[in-house]
Amino acid sequence: MNPSEFESSTPKQNEPTPNFNFQGGQIAIPNSVGVLVLGILSIVFCWCYGILAIIMGIIAIILANQGEKLYQLNPRAYTLASYKNLKAGKICGIIGLSLGAVYILIIIVYVIVLGSAAFGAFNYLK
Repeated sequence: MNPSEFESSTPKQNEPTPNFNFQGGQIAIPNSVGVLVLGILSIVFCWCYGILAIIMGIIAIILANQGEKLYQLNPRAYTLASYKNLKAGKICGIIGLSLGAVYILIIIVYVIVLGSAAFGAFNYLK
C-alpha cells in the first residue's frame, strides 16, 4: 500500500466521519435503548406516588410505538437486538404504568378511608 492510497482513505478534516454503528448494514432503531431505560425506571419509580411511573411509562410506550412503526416499514434496516430492546422497554413501560396507576388508586382509597374515619371520629366527639 503506497502512501497516496492511505491519504485518500482517511477522512479530511472537515468531512463527517462515517457511522460505525452498522452491524451487517443494519442500524439500531432510534430510541430503543431510551425506551428500555424509561420502561425500567417506570417500574423502579412506581413507589414515588405513581406519578413518575405513569409519566415515564407513557413516554416509553409512545416512543416504542414509533420505533415499531419504523421497524415494520423496513425490518432489514434495523438490528434484531434493538427491536428486542424496544419490545422489552414497551413491556416494562406497560408494567410500570400499571403499577403506578394501582399505587395511585391505593393512595386514593387510603385517603378516603382515613378521611372518613377522621370525619366519623370528629362527629362522635360532638
